[in-house]
Amino acid sequence: MFNGDKFQSGAASGMGAGESKAEAAPPPPNATTAAEAPAAATEEEKFKEEVRTAAGQFKNLVQGNKVMMFSATYCTYCTVAKRTLEDLGTAFQAVEVDTMGREGEMLMNVVAAVTGARVVPAIYICGQLVPGGGTGLRQLAAAGELTGILERCCDGDATCADFAQFRLHGH
Repeated sequence: MFNGDKFQSGAASGMGAGESKAEAAPPPPNATTAAEAPAAATEEEKFKEEVRTAAGQFKNLVQGNKVMMFSATYCTYCTVAKRTLEDLGTAFQAVEVDTMGREGEMLMNVVAAVTGARVVPAIYICGQLVPGGGTGLRQLAAAGELTGILERCCDGDATCADFAQFRLHGH
């Protein structure tokens, strides 16, 4: 309503047009009470430990395998990438992240942080990400470049047969 030279709503107030009279504001959704603070700190520490563990696993897998693939059982691009390597007789390690529960989710968070995308397959040869995943690997093979990359990585042997492979415990 207009009352002389100022707008008023219901009861007279000195509030501006974009303001509303707030009752006690509820706490933000992520706010914790004093009683919840220790539990929240514990959950945060638990999450940080999961991230550290996953980052360590990622590092061990990528550094411990000449050819490493983060894969998923439902992924057709992953299947193509595996067949491409198998056709060359190349030994590789694949971790099926979709079968690993929370551990797989955390590994994919690390893959996403490192690569900028949460996608499979994420393929590493000698610690270097293969751009384009399965399609990129297939293109390298079709262009005749993959064999040379593998030979440089595996001391002249594109099969990488002489290199021990590191597996994630239990996977």
